[in-house]
Amino acid sequence: MTSGSTLSLGAETPPPGAGRRPSASVARMCNYFLGGKDNYAADREFAERVLRSCPIVPRLVQANRGFLDHAAALLAGDAGLRQFVDIGCGLPADDNLGDIVRRTDPSCRVAYVDNDVMVVAHARALLAVDGDMGAFAGDVRDPGALLGDPGLRRLIDFGEPAAVFLLGVLDFIADEDDPRGIVDALAAGLAPGSHVVITHAERSPALDPISGPRQPVDTPFRPRSEDEIAGICRSLRMIDPYPARLPLPRTADVTAPLPLVGCIGRVPE
Repeated sequence: MTSGSTLSLGAETPPPGAGRRPSASVARMCNYFLGGKDNYAADREFAERVLRSCPIVPRLVQANRGFLDHAAALLAGDAGLRQFVDIGCGLPADDNLGDIVRRTDPSCRVAYVDNDVMVVAHARALLAVDGDMGAFAGDVRDPGALLGDPGLRRLIDFGEPAAVFLLGVLDFIADEDDPRGIVDALAAGLAPGSHVVITHAERSPALDPISGPRQPVDTPFRPRSEDEIAGICRSLRMIDPYPARLPLPRTADVTAPLPLVGCIGRVPE
């Protein structure tokens, strides 16, 4: 369970005034774990239940956010990329993808994409602050439609290299929705020299209480083995030292890695 995931836990959140208590949302639960205020009582109650059964979850959320910071600075700096797409962006945090890359170059273009209407509304209000930043509704399970969105294509030129972030997203995609095919399709829609950044929970006894047949929610949380995660990334050329367990030693003072794998791969020529 990581910060980019926004699939709902049960029924979708009702519109304002609908009179029905909202169900918990992964995006808002992660906001709660990160100390944010964009969450409801249902999210906080469920987050506390998750914490009691699986106390490692907040550390996963924090490590995921730390990897976003690291990868964004790396790709804007060393790789020289100026176009960024954050799929499953989650609710705005103190330091978002656009904030990080624009410290390298204020002209970077950044698109935030999510399938949660609340997340998209927040991103449009708080993150799409000028013509070089935008927020769009899209579902990674339909990568063709996502990349084909006219507004997204007006902002991001997919004929030029871009960086696509999928942080804490694919471990909420069921096997039957083909996470490997999703990455293949996204890579096929990107120019050579583009990069894809992925985090994925690794199968571990520590995550058993919230995964598999015993998981207490409708959203399919699917930690996978190291080999399965490598297979999902087959269409990318991994840059050294990835795949790597997170958090990276140089980015956090943590004595032991978590069951979380980070990948940065390049779309080959």
